Amino acid sequence: MNPMTSKERIDAVLANKPVDRTPFCLVDGGAWIAKAEGMTYRTLYGLEDGGAEKIVRWTDTLETDIVSAVSGVFTAPLNAFGCPIHIDDIGQPVNAGPAFQDPESEIPQLDKSRIRETLLANEFFRNMLRQCRNVKKLVGDRKYLLGDIAAPFTMAAVMVGTQDFIMLMLDEPELAEQLIDFTTHVSAEVFHLLHENGCDIAFPADPVASGNLISQDMYEEWALPALKKLKEMIPEYKYFFAHICGGSGARVPALRDAGVRAFSCDWSVDLDTALYNAEGKMTIFGNINPAGVLLAGKADEVYAEATGRIRTAKGRPYILATGCDMGADTPLENVQMLLKACKDSAN
Repeated sequence: MNPMTSKERIDAVLANKPVDRTPFCLVDGGAWIAKAEGMTYRTLYGLEDGGAEKIVRWTDTLETDIVSAVSGVFTAPLNAFGCPIHIDDIGQPVNAGPAFQDPESEIPQLDKSRIRETLLANEFFRNMLRQCRNVKKLVGDRKYLLGDIAAPFTMAAVMVGTQDFIMLMLDEPELAEQLIDFTTHVSAEVFHLLHENGCDIAFPADPVASGNLISQDMYEEWALPALKKLKEMIPEYKYFFAHICGGSGARVPALRDAGVRAFSCDWSVDLDTALYNAEGKMTIFGNINPAGVLLAGKADEVYAEATGRIRTAKGRPYILATGCDMGADTPLENVQMLLKACKDSAN
């Protein structure tokens, strides 16, 4: 088969058609890139181009088939709605804290009519849009841009605090529903704005929807409907992906039936089972352990694990990627082994 461009490769795998080699992507990579540049997120996003040149340079060096349009800051838009964000430690992920002191009185006051205005008034979010816009200028039509932003269910949990949010669902479900409705509109507006600035793939990340945190019944009652509504609200996107951390293999059939084109799964998901349950209708995206062999192993061990994943896929629609955002201290040679395994799959 003749060599494909990155976009041709992604289009083919998502359509369950033959590819010249296994596609390779990172799940974000923002903390790693910032650490490689010796920068905090505040410094990176504060650059004139929002850090776009550095993002593109590193993803081109690693020959990823997709580029993150806004690297490492998937909960940062919530800063516009009162969530404090910590962006001043090199190599650390962005952590957003709760927005409310009294959820019972504050949630009913949330105003969906001012979401775009509120987002655009936030300096860090404007820097996110600047990075996206400049990444698009540098990448052009060579690769798809992916927007890694918190899904509505996770956004709601961040705004309250995860433990308190789960109790809110159990004790005051109407209030929880009201909050999720608000965060669904926030997530949709963020994706609208990213698309206006060059983003091609919506990639809502839902770590709080993990099978390690909530049951399958709770997932299908609370998180999945919000994800479906989000998908309906952003029809301008060519592709709609999803990410869930942890042991979330049971989520595959529901995500497949919801029309998710690619599911980014963590290392604890059995790849063969996930591919079987995807039925060729949804691409599986993953699932190298970012905190295991990729971070602490030797290069040949990473290569062996990556080639093992590719053999397991056996021609089914699969993108080799990290199971979640990789650690900032991940050795470069280990990441390069992921690319090598993909290139060698062409032989």
